[in-house]
Parts: sequence; structure tokens; C-alpha cells
Amino acid sequence: MLLKKELDELMKFMKNEGKALGLSKQNTDSIFLETEAKLSFTFPSHTSQLELIRLISTKVAAYVPAFSEENLDDIGLAMDEACTNVISHSYLNDPKGMIKVEYTLGLDKIRIQIIDEGEKGQLFNPDDLSPVDKEAYLQNLSRGGLGVHLIKKIMDEVEYTVSPGVHNCLKMVKYAG
Repeated sequence: MLLKKELDELMKFMKNEGKALGLSKQNTDSIFLETEAKLSFTFPSHTSQLELIRLISTKVAAYVPAFSEENLDDIGLAMDEACTNVISHSYLNDPKGMIKVEYTLGLDKIRIQIIDEGEKGQLFNPDDLSPVDKEAYLQNLSRGGLGVHLIKKIMDEVEYTVSPGVHNCLKMVKYAG
């Protein structure tokens, strides 16, 4: 896979050459590169892996040319929250479980799938969660309970699917911007 710098240079070259050949600005603005790269990692279901998952996720997402530093930080935070939920709720902190993370990179987006086989994840439906009452939450100073809400706020698309007896899959997409 080409690095961000190389992709930026290639796009700049194509647009400059198009301009030099007399293409209109509208036509040179229509030049884009269609490409995707896929990566997959598997991690043990243990909280000691969270920092590594977050670091790998931000490093992988950095290959998306259009992402800002804020996008990268947001993706790292969403991954931390999502994997914490898998460890705590799907596997009930059993370190024998495995978390598979699949990344699909485009020029302006990243698609992430987090796959686990935890039995308790089979019972979870994030759509059943009620909206967070911010005032009540701050009054009680509760710890936890905001992960899914935070993920939905950070990521542009979030979908949770269960294949009973097979696996659970959280799909998230983040677009540059």
C-alpha cells in the first residue's frame, strides 16, 4: 500500500499534469484515486491489549490521506470503547476470548469491524439502549455506561450484528471531515 505522502504526491502530480494539459478546474477536481486496503489483526480479550489496539488503530487510520489528527484521536477513542465493551460485556473479562479487528482503508474513510465470539454479546442490542440523561449521569458521577453513545457520536456509521452461535460484529465507518 502506498503511504499517505506518496498518495498525496501522486494526486498532486495528476492534478498538475491535468491542468498543464489544459483540463478545466472542474475536470481536475474530478480526478480521484479509487483504492482500498484491508488489514486484519487478532488480539486476546484482555484490558492489557487496549492501549495496543488504540495505537494500532490510529496508526492504521493515519494511512487515510484525508484524516486529520482529530479524526485519528476519535477513531482511537471509539476503538478503546468498543473493545472495552467486548472484553467486559461479551467475554465477561475472560482473557481466553479473542477479538478480531478488520480495517478497510479508503482515501477518505475507514471501515472497522470488531468481531468476537463472546456468548454474552449475543444478548446485546445497542438499539435497545435509552438515551443518556446527562444531568442524572453527572449527578451520580457514574463510571461507565457511555461507551456505545460515545461510539455513535464519534463514528459516522455504526451497526451491530449477531450471528447466533457464530459471532458478534460491530461495524463502524468514519469519513474524513
